[in-house]
Amino acid sequence: MAPQHSPSPLERLAALPSAGAGHWPTPLHRLERFSREVGREIWIKRDDVQGVALAGNKLRKFDLVLGQAVADGCDTLVTTGAGQSNSARTGAAVATALGMASVLVLSRERPADLTGNLLLDGLLGAELRFVGDLSWPELNREVERVVAELAAEGRRPVAAPVGCSSALGTLGFTRAFGELDAQLAAAGLEPSAVVHTSTSGGTHAGLLVGRAAADRAVRLVAVDAGSSFADHATGCLVLAREAAALIGLDLALTAAEVEVEPPPPGDRYGLPSAEATAAIHLLARTEAIVTDPVYSGKGLAGLLRLLRAGRLGDDGRPVVFWHTGGYHALFDPHYAASVVTP
Repeated sequence: MAPQHSPSPLERLAALPSAGAGHWPTPLHRLERFSREVGREIWIKRDDVQGVALAGNKLRKFDLVLGQAVADGCDTLVTTGAGQSNSARTGAAVATALGMASVLVLSRERPADLTGNLLLDGLLGAELRFVGDLSWPELNREVERVVAELAAEGRRPVAAPVGCSSALGTLGFTRAFGELDAQLAAAGLEPSAVVHTSTSGGTHAGLLVGRAAADRAVRLVAVDAGSSFADHATGCLVLAREAAALIGLDLALTAAEVEVEPPPPGDRYGLPSAEATAAIHLLARTEAIVTDPVYSGKGLAGLLRLLRAGRLGDDGRPVVFWHTGGYHALFDPHYAASVVTP
């Protein structure tokens, strides 16, 4: 009898059920005018370009989480985030596209008007539950409470934490690394770094697993826009190890090797900053590409900060900025006022 084939981590990754909601690969292209402005060759990975309510990077995570949920016969997604959560809105969009219901557990109080992401949440038919000013761990616990409530009613709910940064959701960005790796090879690029925004850690953790699975050495830098971890690098590493275990990969990595650019002193999640506003204006006015003041704009600001400090290498190789999407918050009056030029 021939020996039984043991699937590799990449084969296990490819075999995971998917929702089929995304349009991949997303574009990778050079930012000609932006590059001239900042004095360095910058390329952009356009995860802001998607066909499901302009979903952004969280679509990659929900693609796997809800793909498995459909396979398991689930009928309702329960997920969470801030009032203008890109992740929660994406989850609601994918759930609707799959014929599932969704319940969004959102922090803060219900606003008088639903704008930005909240407007889309309502259009998508999501049930919105505002639970006050809770921390992210508290929001995740509230998700579990709602899941138990719905299960007691006879429904078959599935839970997704803040950012959909579960071990399974994280593997969405392990797949994404392979996508980018193929695009870089096709373009003949060897970037000095790939820079992206991070909060709940799933994007960075997934890229770390993808890099290890592909046996590559590209530098990955997460710009912290408001971490859900006391120690962002350690939190990402724990999540990466959990994700790697799902595909049978032993991740040989230490927290010291997980590169995170912290926010400037006084900068807090969900609060606009002058640094992010300047970065938003620069990209918009050189390339007509929009980022937001809560998430992707802060990642872009971190990229510029690293460039100015000479911390992205001096070898002249290009840098890739991974646009994780999420500009919908710009249409909330609170955030729009922070970036409007008088």
